[in-house]
Amino acid sequence: MIDMRGYFTHKAYPCVVKRFEASFDKNRLNCDDYWFAFKDLQSKISHNKCPICEVKLTKGKNRTNTATLDHFRPESKDMYPYLKCIPENYILMCSLCNSTYKKDMFPLLDNSKRAIEAKTIDDTIEEHPLLFNPTEEDPLEFFELAFRMTQQGGVLELKRNSKTIPKDKTSYKYQQCETMIKIFGLGYCHKNPRKDTRKERNLETDEMETIFVQDCRVDVLTKHYITFIKLAQAIQNKDKKAYALIISNKNRKKELESYGFYKFIMKKQFRIGYE
Repeated sequence: MIDMRGYFTHKAYPCVVKRFEASFDKNRLNCDDYWFAFKDLQSKISHNKCPICEVKLTKGKNRTNTATLDHFRPESKDMYPYLKCIPENYILMCSLCNSTYKKDMFPLLDNSKRAIEAKTIDDTIEEHPLLFNPTEEDPLEFFELAFRMTQQGGVLELKRNSKTIPKDKTSYKYQQCETMIKIFGLGYCHKNPRKDTRKERNLETDEMETIFVQDCRVDVLTKHYITFIKLAQAIQNKDKKAYALIISNKNRKKELESYGFYKFIMKKQFRIGYE
């Protein structure tokens, strides 16, 4: 998961907001054709990866890794209709994270506190959302990585940061961690490898179809395992020779550094082969 907090302080952000807000009628909230103005800047900050699951993004329409912008607080009438055109409410996601996993979900610690009439993000200050936005929060504070062997093979999963997040399952931070992992399917594959069927619109044909959805995204997490396991092993085993061999390859090092997971490993926020 990628730390996107530099997004709002980026020197280009005010200009992008100005162009966006000049493009539509604020009274009618008809910004539907313009919110992609923020996509290029967020893609630059995320190294063209989904900030949530870290797959490489593409421009072509498909169900998995198309670069999309999500209304972090959903725009539906029973959720946050007046935040539809608020720049702070847009976050880059792959099409799979956006349309298949998160969809219109935005659970709160107490759903009766939902600020349906909110017109700015500041109006939601009394809420305690169970999803956190990487443009506002540092994922390193919430998670550590788990390299596990499962029946499906090696997977790299997110796990609650045992040093910063309490074990108390009723605590707010604990529930945030578990909700993020569960909704986006990024952990506990050894416990929850099920598949469900869901109805979803095909981005290429614009027709509804039945698809199989993994509650745990083994395919994505297996690719991340392959990418990072040798680096993690070298650091855990204090194998300076193996570490130097990996880092000495400039292209390889540049590739690894483009992932948020690289920061987890360099800070030693990971474990290999544990429950």
